[in-house]
Amino acid sequence: MSHAGRVLATLLLTTALLACAGPDKLPVRTLEHVVVVWLKEPGNATHRQTVLDASEVLRTIPGVRSLRSGTVIASERAIVDSSFDVALLVSFTDRADMDAYLVHPLHVQLVNETLKPLVAKIRVFDFQ
Repeated sequence: MSHAGRVLATLLLTTALLACAGPDKLPVRTLEHVVVVWLKEPGNATHRQTVLDASEVLRTIPGVRSLRSGTVIASERAIVDSSFDVALLVSFTDRADMDAYLVHPLHVQLVNETLKPLVAKIRVFDFQ
């Protein structure tokens, strides 16, 4: 097979594989909203789980593409800040979706009823 034939075959195979993957599997540039949380009672396992469980409601807010969350992994590496308790990664398609999310009643309720009573400090990092 000629070089041009191999290139064409590769392009066709790649297109077919992407089509089989479905639209939710295609790579899409997203806006990432990272929320890092320090509890008023650092290390409190119950409070960590409360934040994680309550945060699940964020998945239902229109515009949220994905939500990942978890607790800190302790590290002795100097470059790693493992002083926090919980982190969330919320993905959006664009800034408009994130802006709508920030004022959505479910997000506001989570902040007021769960985070404010339990959390000493929050840092947010947004990037695209």
